[in-house]
Amino acid sequence: MRKQSVAFANEEISKEQYEAYNIKAIDAKWRFSIPIMDWTIDKEKDIWLRLCRKHINGIEEGTIATWNFYWKGAQFTVFTKQLPAPKQKAEMENYAYIQILDLYMDDRYRQGNVNKLFPVEFPKEFAAQKRQILKNFKEALEVSNAGLGIVSTTDRYEIDLIYEEKLI
Repeated sequence: MRKQSVAFANEEISKEQYEAYNIKAIDAKWRFSIPIMDWTIDKEKDIWLRLCRKHINGIEEGTIATWNFYWKGAQFTVFTKQLPAPKQKAEMENYAYIQILDLYMDDRYRQGNVNKLFPVEFPKEFAAQKRQILKNFKEALEVSNAGLGIVSTTDRYEIDLIYEEKLI
């Protein structure tokens, strides 16, 4: 495990953590043939991020990613799309321009085509914490190096995250 500049760290998931967070049930929902056994976690704040899958569509269409995001007892699924970098940042290494396409609580699963934009409706019971939840998601995403996690060779990505057409 590498040291990180914020409280989040990329780690392998221990057997105890796997059971405590009921990750087997999460994996069953996504029908993983091989469980993903690493994540980006802030143990003190009880927040973690785990990449479920990436759908690589090419640079023009963007890469769609599905994430498990656990925030202080609430389990979210987040769909993101990596967009082409803005002109002024196009040559930057370790940079990603990412848009949140959909975010929902796992007990309110929606089906649909994630390649088109859903009207993102933030869960009402978390409206007061919306800014903090999105900030924590972005921090975890940066430390995970946009999903590379423990296999990454760099310390941290810079990410511009778009939600409801605004930078987070």
